[in-house]
Amino acid sequence: MFKLDNLLICLDLTDMDEFLINYANFAVETFRPKTVTFIHVMDTYEIPDEIVETMGASKPIEEIIKDELNDKVDANYKKDTSVKPNIILESGVTTEKIVHYARNNSIDLAILGKKIGYTGGGGVVKNIIGLIPSSVLLISETAPYSINKIMVRTNFAKPSTVAYNMAKDISGYTKASIEFHHVYKIPYNYFPEQSTVAAQKLKKQVEPHVNKQFNKFVKKYKLNTEIPFNFSINLKGDEAQSLYSFAVRNRVDLVITGTRLKSQLANVIMDSTSEKLAGVEKNIPVLIVKDTKESVGFLKALFD
Repeated sequence: MFKLDNLLICLDLTDMDEFLINYANFAVETFRPKTVTFIHVMDTYEIPDEIVETMGASKPIEEIIKDELNDKVDANYKKDTSVKPNIILESGVTTEKIVHYARNNSIDLAILGKKIGYTGGGGVVKNIIGLIPSSVLLISETAPYSINKIMVRTNFAKPSTVAYNMAKDISGYTKASIEFHHVYKIPYNYFPEQSTVAAQKLKKQVEPHVNKQFNKFVKKYKLNTEIPFNFSINLKGDEAQSLYSFAVRNRVDLVITGTRLKSQLANVIMDSTSEKLAGVEKNIPVLIVKDTKESVGFLKALFD
């Protein structure tokens, strides 16, 4: 069972903050955590001293920003909740500070914005997802304050079981339905015809094979055999887009994917599908679930 005791909401002093704080209200009401922390990291080089002086500021810039954070949280965070917010202002490299805080404070779930319609290309978010030991929930400003239908991505590997276990826990809080979805990839050169009829025929042909794989997966990991299973066929090599398109058509509220970290030179990378699902152009909330013990051990061995 996953713990969702300690939530971390990452703010950046943009218009997205209001949506994140309001989503935090929903998360607190739904998951009933013990702590909720709002964090913002201020770049040390962001505002030179000479610029601050010309602004005529009557107090240090850190205090001005902390006041702004306090005002935002005070204006949007519900007052009637028993979980009082922690508000943290750090200074330095955003990724480093957020990851460090999460590791040292047993964060179970970090909530970040996708910034649809706002500035920001998502590079910092991508780095945080790779390095933070906790699971990460990415939301856009269009995210609903409800979870009624969950889609779990499965590639018939162990990370899919981790994602499923998280889905079960969330369903326990929300009563959401759960379904597995797999993307069956076929190289385009083996199937050049693109008509709807041809695609339906191909899906029917591969269905027995895919169902057999799913049944082996369920049996191997002793999963609930009654969970619905669907699959899509992808010819262009973009599993994330196939997953997202299916989720949109079927009004899915949350896509959950497990991921496994691996190192490449000095970088930590996720599987490409999890990374693409986190993309700013996909506005359905995406929860990237990690095996916390495995993640902590991996990052500790890599960086400590």
